[in-house]
Amino acid sequence: MKSLLLLVGALAGLGLFVPRVDARPVVVQDYDLKVSPFDGLRWSGDRPEVDVAGTWYRPLEINGVTVDSILEFCDGRWRGQRKKRFGEDLAEALVLMGHDIGKTAKLKLERISDDEVVTFDSVAMTKAKRRAIRDASSKREARPPRVTTISAEDAQDDVAAFGDGLRSQFAYFRTKGVDVNAELEVLAEGMGEEVDVAVFAQDLNRILYLFGDGHAGVRGADGPAGLHIPFLMAPAKGGVVAFDSGRDGFIDPKRPYVQSIDGTDIADWVDGMRSLVVDGSPQLIEHRALRAMRELERVRKALGREASGSVSVTISSKAKGGSKKSVELPLVERRPTYGPWPRSETRLLEGRDAAGAKGGIGVIRLLQMDDDLIPALRSAMDDFKDTDGLIVDVRGNGGGRRGLLAALGGYLVDESTGPVVGNCAAYRRAPQFKDDHLGGSRLLYRAGDPRWSPGQQKAIEAFARDFQPEWELPDGFSEWHYLVLDRTGEPGEYFYTSPVVVLVDEGCFSATDIFAAAMGALPNVTLMGTATGGGSARTQSFRLPKSGLEVRCASMASFQPNGQLYDGNGVQVDIEVEREPEDLLQGDSDHQLEAAVKWLAKQR
Repeated sequence: MKSLLLLVGALAGLGLFVPRVDARPVVVQDYDLKVSPFDGLRWSGDRPEVDVAGTWYRPLEINGVTVDSILEFCDGRWRGQRKKRFGEDLAEALVLMGHDIGKTAKLKLERISDDEVVTFDSVAMTKAKRRAIRDASSKREARPPRVTTISAEDAQDDVAAFGDGLRSQFAYFRTKGVDVNAELEVLAEGMGEEVDVAVFAQDLNRILYLFGDGHAGVRGADGPAGLHIPFLMAPAKGGVVAFDSGRDGFIDPKRPYVQSIDGTDIADWVDGMRSLVVDGSPQLIEHRALRAMRELERVRKALGREASGSVSVTISSKAKGGSKKSVELPLVERRPTYGPWPRSETRLLEGRDAAGAKGGIGVIRLLQMDDDLIPALRSAMDDFKDTDGLIVDVRGNGGGRRGLLAALGGYLVDESTGPVVGNCAAYRRAPQFKDDHLGGSRLLYRAGDPRWSPGQQKAIEAFARDFQPEWELPDGFSEWHYLVLDRTGEPGEYFYTSPVVVLVDEGCFSATDIFAAAMGALPNVTLMGTATGGGSARTQSFRLPKSGLEVRCASMASFQPNGQLYDGNGVQVDIEVEREPEDLLQGDSDHQLEAAVKWLAKQR
């Protein structure tokens, strides 16, 4: 153990190991590294699925460390051994990344059966669990490798099962007039005698993406990893900006904007990638297309473009026009990662009046919709009770659960005006969906449900009288379900009377879409930044019998209070403020936050 820690220190001294931003000295508690918190491990494509106490989950975080970052680390340190190292050397990877381990682990997981996100605070880390995973892996390796091709006949069976599954349980099956039969016929007619499962999955995704369901996807096929573009891209001030994965600078200090890649305008790239990303809101399409382009070798192949080990990039000083320059950069084996952004924190922006009152503006930073953060949220609201304004920053928050929405809403609902409806939805009826399909963590219940108070029921009835959904639901859906914001009755809760700004951007998705729209329905809240991605699904899945591919799609049609679907629209802001290029880099630049502070100052 001591030698391992000395090695970590040596690598850090050489500049070869960069610990997390908030890294502190690693505490291993003199504990064996050959341990695991999981009772079992399997893989869906290159994504792990884990058994904890007899239930299968998708792991999201381990001791607060995202599984994506652990997998990225394993890819970089033990190239080509992601599955083996994650299964057998998880504790060692965490230590090498600069994180503490102990005899138990805190796990954040997504239950596969119903997509519920759950957290276990103290799961035992044992040698026996790690040994069981290793032994099971050895048995799998002794078997013939997983088949990567299926016969045309088996593929035809899967095509039929794919169509049947969508017809029977997909909420958005009839939203966009997609002729599924015609699409499936074209797919079936183009099959050869053998069908590559990875290509087959891509073809099915192309059809599934047409419906605009931001959560939809076909998983379970291992395609070649390929080479990656050596930088990151994101929208900023009228264009697209390219910067290094460490966020230390642009490709060229004087030319942040990307005009073209491989000689094709960046806007045309985004438009041309519609077959590779969901046909959702314009901002979601751009967001996902730019991220997908990191896997440039795979994207080129999928779009029928010429292969190359390098990429030609034309960059400029302005979004339109300006000084231009073309550079040729080699592709790289390791995919650059975005990480959470902006990297800000909950804090008080100081300010006192002449009488010495606290004043100032409170900033609450929510990187994810995690119910474990509710105590911290309440603590912040205690601290910010007398502030002149509040900024709730959810930029880049990809979703989670709705507990934070209900908790914050308890401070922002005026008892004199009563509860507010923040979301309206219905689910596609199917035999496997129970009557409480939208309850639980989604906080969605029918009108007349005994959970509603008289005041909440009255708010629902008033909302329902005026609610005009942009899509009239066809037969086969449940009754309407509602999410209502109201005082929660928690000790210390109060009505916050100063103005509130919620900062959002295109990276906000799923539960954060719900958060944004529900907050925006409150009279004292202003949404600022750029429109959210748009997605609310109550995802469920089914497997195709011959290929084993997993098809995930929405079981719920979910609407904003204004009647718009989340999918395909996103939540629009009250005040649009685009980020500046430098806001994407490490440093103190944050024009959207500055705009929120200035706006709140004017409301005093």
